[in-house]
Amino acid sequence: MLRTPDGIIEKVALKDVVMDCAPYMSVSRLTFSGCFLSRRGDLEQVRGLYKVGEPLFTFESRGKITRDYDGMVDLINRFAREFNITNALIYYDNFAVRIYDYYKKAILLEDTPVFVQGHLFIYRLNLPFKLDTTKTTTNEKILNHIIEFTGNVNTFSEFEEDFHLSPGYGFVLQNVEDTVARISSPDHGEEEITLPAGIYLFVHSPLRRGND
Repeated sequence: MLRTPDGIIEKVALKDVVMDCAPYMSVSRLTFSGCFLSRRGDLEQVRGLYKVGEPLFTFESRGKITRDYDGMVDLINRFAREFNITNALIYYDNFAVRIYDYYKKAILLEDTPVFVQGHLFIYRLNLPFKLDTTKTTTNEKILNHIIEFTGNVNTFSEFEEDFHLSPGYGFVLQNVEDTVARISSPDHGEEEITLPAGIYLFVHSPLRRGND
């Protein structure tokens, strides 16, 4: 997890199976989702990004299991007692409950971006692996920021199955040689940055009024 200079906590994962525990409750309170930690019979609502293994238990329904939040909490409590679940991460929504006995919360980093344009930030990543991607490009776009590279680069976008980025927008770049990125937007003009060979995260904060 990464706290950007504008105070947003971006949850980012590559090559890991993760659970994004962002609680949600509709205005009507009939639709909801979130996560609990079960510890010695007590449920604690949690948020953040968790690395998880295969679920220990899963139960789901084609229709809504319940539209009552308190009923869902009671259901989870009764299930945890019945199966002696004393230490687990429990995901729930109206249609499913998944219980994980292996879980690890992502750490929160407050790093300094190597480049800033409005609410677009570029971070250099120190990863112990190379990205397995076949997408080669000389340009990318995040909202109204146009990014052009002087050479071919490999990119790994939020649409890939094993790349998670929330709540913002962006992609990961891998360049085997130094490249220059020319970045332009209607509100901030055009700027350039040299990116030495490496892996970089391009992330834009979620849209808000006047956000570029």
